[in-house]
Amino acid sequence: MKGLKYAELANLNEEQLNKQIAENRARITALGFQKTVGQLDNHAQIETLRRDIARMKTALAARKTSHS
Repeated sequence: MKGLKYAELANLNEEQLNKQIAENRARITALGFQKTVGQLDNHAQIETLRRDIARMKTALAARKTSHS
């Protein structure tokens, strides 16, 4: 699983970013359950999703700062 680039997030609007953040959080929860049960093959997926969420939050914060 490959993470998102910050430049790719520039094309998304605020609503889309918030939706992606929510979806990624749900995926992290599901992967966490898989990890607990021992069904998760690639543990790096969780970290990749967490970093993607951080990039999205950074993009949202930058937009709020530039609009102020």
